[in-house]
Amino acid sequence: MDLIAMNNAERVKWMRKRHAFLNDIVKSYSSLDDFAKDKEEWFALLGTDLTRENDYVYLYMWLDFGEYEMYFVIPNTDGHLTISEVILWQDDTCANTYLNIFSLHGADDDEILTSIHNYGEDYDS
Repeated sequence: MDLIAMNNAERVKWMRKRHAFLNDIVKSYSSLDDFAKDKEEWFALLGTDLTRENDYVYLYMWLDFGEYEMYFVIPNTDGHLTISEVILWQDDTCANTYLNIFSLHGADDDEILTSIHNYGEDYDS
């Protein structure tokens, strides 16, 4: 499967699939430190860089030809962890940009911690 040779709609669909997959992994954790300690080697085995920062953990996924997506593990409002709606990626003009993968609007890095998806809403997965 070619992870990047797809149109924008297909790429967003895969971003949302990755988001849901990652959210299933992180949602049982309540501590960024515990998650990072527990899953760092596991993600390394999959070729994904897990890095602990002050307010979040990021998961850096190389896709192909220098393209990547970075997902952010953040505290949720319920005391557990979740995946931010905002990702950092190399867009179709080769610029490194933040994108809210549900609203499809550009974002800023200060939105990482506040962009929590309401899974009760319908969206194209």
